[in-house]
Amino acid sequence: MSPRGRAWVFGDDVSGDDGIIEFAIIRDSFGKEHDEAALRAMCFRRLRPEFPAEVRPGDIVVGGRNFAHHNHVEVSVAIRASGIAVVVVESCDAGLLRRALNAGLPVMICPGIQGAVRDGDVIGADPETGVVTLADGRILQSKPFSPRMVQIWRAGGIIPLLEREFAERRAQQAREEATP
Repeated sequence: MSPRGRAWVFGDDVSGDDGIIEFAIIRDSFGKEHDEAALRAMCFRRLRPEFPAEVRPGDIVVGGRNFAHHNHVEVSVAIRASGIAVVVVESCDAGLLRRALNAGLPVMICPGIQGAVRDGDVIGADPETGVVTLADGRILQSKPFSPRMVQIWRAGGIIPLLEREFAERRAQQAREEATP
């Protein structure tokens, strides 16, 4: 099922650690279990103070060039915990793509997205096909996710996927050992 939601549009050069979240506040907890409530409460509040209170599950973040530069994994966790279904950007670093997907948040790179979407537009974005459907019905194409990336996304992240795969393997081994 392709995510469809209200767009929150951000510009170019949005900092991950000093724009999307406030890393200085969480620095002492770095490397420990994430406080998702605290991350959700600070998500984008420097740039859009209304975001934490007004974002709804299924909404979509649209970003410009160099989106979420200088980011730790907490950035992706904060965006996902806010209920954002997918992030569609002009460009970002590969580290964001990996960290976000590992946390269950798909990030799509789609040239032309920033100029084609206005704040509040209802758009669709399907990581599996790479299709972004604009509010007026026009289509933009980004690179589709690989089958493995789709599995990670649909599982909610790399850890849930690996846990499921290992459980399936253990169950299969147990069945094989029980068969005479």
